[in-house]
Amino acid sequence: MTWRRLWGFFLFLLLAAALGASGYLFNSLRREQAARAALEREVASFGPRFDQFKDAVRDVDHRLSATVFQEVDLGASGWQPIAGGFYVIDLAVAPAGKGLRISGKVINPTSVAHDSAQFSVRVGEHRVTFTLPHLPPAVAQTFDVTLPDVPASTRKVFIALDGSTINFASSSTRQHAGNAPVDTDKLLH
Repeated sequence: MTWRRLWGFFLFLLLAAALGASGYLFNSLRREQAARAALEREVASFGPRFDQFKDAVRDVDHRLSATVFQEVDLGASGWQPIAGGFYVIDLAVAPAGKGLRISGKVINPTSVAHDSAQFSVRVGEHRVTFTLPHLPPAVAQTFDVTLPDVPASTRKVFIALDGSTINFASSSTRQHAGNAPVDTDKLLH
């Protein structure tokens, strides 16, 4: 008889433990479902703001690339900086078949000469390159390039120095008379 009572007590303990574990798991499941519902509400409210954030970042990216890569205004006069530390002046634009012909001058404002200076002109996905064999300091070198399949109404392009060889042997590192600034009008004539 004692074995039967002992066995019954053991089954009672086993049943009580199973009921306790079931209650704990049920409470845990309810808390997890509530947390999941709260997270779904938060993600749903975050959705439109996230799309607005992506649009804002995309707009900043366009403005930033125009600043960093020195977008050149083809209708503007005067010196315009281009990527690589150079300047362009005297830009002229003309239609060329289905493309756009751009001509102008590149100025090297540094004190070193650049040999085989390769420049690229880009509008969207359209890109062409041109090379200036020798680009001495403070001298304006002319260029003429045609961008195929670019509308003649295009007013802004990206011009950048892709690469060059610096020629230190023909560099100008001498000091100017006094500490007066360089007269660029004299240099361009």
